[in-house]
Amino acid sequence: MIDEEKTVKIFVLEREHEYLIPLIAEVFSANEIAFTVREKFDRAYDGMFIGQKGLGDLYVFEKDVGRAKSLLEELLKTGNQ
Repeated sequence: MIDEEKTVKIFVLEREHEYLIPLIAEVFSANEIAFTVREKFDRAYDGMFIGQKGLGDLYVFEKDVGRAKSLLEELLKTGNQ
């Protein structure tokens, strides 16, 4: 049996965070944090509900939650300046 690690949602990516996705990929990869973005785009409605549900959810493994949140906070701070 394969030992599966639990993933945890740490952030909801909204439309205004779209620019962060490549930065998150770069910073998390440099810090060896595996992540995934579960997209919420509803193709049947051509993305009509993105404003309500966001672009997607950012997930990391449970063991990386603390470091990932800390790095994400720094990215958000520098992105809002």
